[in-house]
Amino acid sequence: MSHTPSRLDSFQLTPDEVHVWCVNLDVPHGWSASFYASLTGDERNRSERFRFDRDRRRFIVAHGVLQDLLGRYLGTRPDRISYVYNAFGKPELNPMFGSRLKFNLSHSAGLALVAITADSSVGIDLEYIRAQSDLADIARRFFSPEEADCLMAVPSHLRTEAFFSCWTKKEAYLKACGEGLAIPSDSFSIPLTNDAVETPVDFYIAPNDIGPAKRWSMYTLEPAPGYVGALVIAGTGWRLRQRPWQMPSRPKVVALSLRA
Repeated sequence: MSHTPSRLDSFQLTPDEVHVWCVNLDVPHGWSASFYASLTGDERNRSERFRFDRDRRRFIVAHGVLQDLLGRYLGTRPDRISYVYNAFGKPELNPMFGSRLKFNLSHSAGLALVAITADSSVGIDLEYIRAQSDLADIARRFFSPEEADCLMAVPSHLRTEAFFSCWTKKEAYLKACGEGLAIPSDSFSIPLTNDAVETPVDFYIAPNDIGPAKRWSMYTLEPAPGYVGALVIAGTGWRLRQRPWQMPSRPKVVALSLRA
């Protein structure tokens, strides 16, 4: 169920809630410089790998807002947030902050989504819908045979959006599992649906067909025109709350340039 929170409950999590924040990444220069100052050393190094300045700034804002949000939930300064990474590179909060808060970030073009919950594996993915001339080839390579067949059965004028809808669902699941590309994307199938976000789809997947299947909830997200997203979280019975991240009135003054 979607809910618009009051200012007081925005950063309070009940055990059955998952919060999704939508972030506009095109902010004034002063804010991107402020966010850069709060990034970890690893994130600063990653930001330097972008060829184009616009992409670099958007990366900085996405990760800076993530730290801002985590700091608000934890009641600490954003520049004190630090991470550890599992064997597959998925970030988690440093154990010094406890193990309860779970999060995931995705950004595409000028938008980002941040998922935050407690005590449950979560993954989120976002894509800007753009024309692709080789959708069939990509689907046959990265989707399961069942998913590829379903995509090809979609009317041609709806196929691009259907492709990205499937892609985000698979990516969100892989991110929730925490194993990334260690799980071949064509080795499992997810339900293909465009149901409203208030109606999650429950499904089971047994990793590599070994052991009992795990139950997941999957949400279709439509954060802005031209974008499609997906959220996957372990278990059922979740209350989804979506809200926009709003820029404070003025950035923290920093004496640090983006190229520092």
